[in-house]
Amino acid sequence: MTNSVFVLSKNGKILKPTTPVRARILQSQGKAKKLKLFPFTLILEKEVDENVELYLELRVDPGAKFTGISLVDLKKNEVVWAMELEHRGLAIKMELIKRAGVRRSRRSRKLRYRKKRFARKKPSGWLPPSLRHRLLTTETWIKRLLKVAPIKSIAIESVKFDLQKLENPDIESIEYQQGTLFGYTLREALLEHWGRECAYCGKTDVPLQIEHIHCRSRGGSERFSNFTLSCEKCNQKKGTKPVEQFLKNKPEILKKIKSHQKKSLSDAAAVNSTRKAIFEMAHQFGLPVISGNGASTKMIRIQSGLPKQHWLDSSCVGTDQIVKLRICQPLRVTCKGHGTRQVQRVNAKGFPAIASVKKNPITGKKEVKLVAKNQKYTHATTGDYVICFLNQDRKHVKAGIYRARVKTPTEKGVEVLISGHRIAVAQRHVKLIHCSDGYEYSFPRISDDLLRFQAI
Repeated sequence: MTNSVFVLSKNGKILKPTTPVRARILQSQGKAKKLKLFPFTLILEKEVDENVELYLELRVDPGAKFTGISLVDLKKNEVVWAMELEHRGLAIKMELIKRAGVRRSRRSRKLRYRKKRFARKKPSGWLPPSLRHRLLTTETWIKRLLKVAPIKSIAIESVKFDLQKLENPDIESIEYQQGTLFGYTLREALLEHWGRECAYCGKTDVPLQIEHIHCRSRGGSERFSNFTLSCEKCNQKKGTKPVEQFLKNKPEILKKIKSHQKKSLSDAAAVNSTRKAIFEMAHQFGLPVISGNGASTKMIRIQSGLPKQHWLDSSCVGTDQIVKLRICQPLRVTCKGHGTRQVQRVNAKGFPAIASVKKNPITGKKEVKLVAKNQKYTHATTGDYVICFLNQDRKHVKAGIYRARVKTPTEKGVEVLISGHRIAVAQRHVKLIHCSDGYEYSFPRISDDLLRFQAI
């Protein structure tokens, strides 16, 4: 069964959520209309004065890449609504790195630029944009749910990771202060660790260069376990390729390098940095806030016989009772952002992107046309959800009626994504059903483990 449907009275009063079947009956009888598509909300045609008891608990399981959110009926300890929120922290980080590169290139070319700032004072509780994004998106969805659901309390999982313990389970006492490079420089430690030879071809007695196994441009870190030594030829040949692609014909060497690598702790560090901020943010809504820990959440999930999924983890936060399911298909929400504020698009080297170069037939001079900022159209924008009608078969898509997300608005209509293909549709064949709000919505396939769950 899919998520429950939220219901509001004609005067905006929050009512008890209903089932999808009951919601369809109310719409077909003309007793209710659609107010929102995501999350699906109905508004009744009449006012209801009865007071609805607050009986739902909002449970949140914050994560680095995904955050699970669920609404649980406190009387039955039953999940009635759930979603998985996919963050874009890494994408924000890479965009900031790209923006910094463009800024620095303008300084080196002696153009108009922003003055360097090194001694900036950060306010108390400051978080980098990639981490603050996780806090703000979680806050946004808590606010949205409080407007449509009778929520009594909030439960948030607050987990603290011992990063050094995760890396070395036997660490103790003074070893916490002595890192991997204690008593060594980076090059000396790498020479001893890799046997003074190229990690890719095995050459010795040649100048060796420090190389990132997982390159920085693809999100690689500066940890010791992500460094290796390579000769100049292998370093240039590998470039920014993934190590799996570069060594696909050398599985033994790839296995050796992988054995030296340690699991990235960036996700655990992100959760550590944001856990207090998320917990403090939840107190601003004036509801009781319950703190849960990872151990009890896992124990309840195992006792309930539930598989490992983000929304199922969130449903087990802050409780000591077995959790039951009324639904089996959560809403998947992916953060997409609201576009860019960049006035002029640039190419890979930081210069203004050129759309076309044409020769003027009269003067004979070349006229360069730059790629302009995204056009602003009033009929649609990127991220809108529409119902579109295809009156004839296309190359990859058959004729019919589809619900799709707008990829690019055009002068005569829109381009939408259908089954992963970009399809152009005229404006007369398009009907807007949900305005862009910075998120992409979908319903994932129900896992086989969940279908076998006895409570469904």
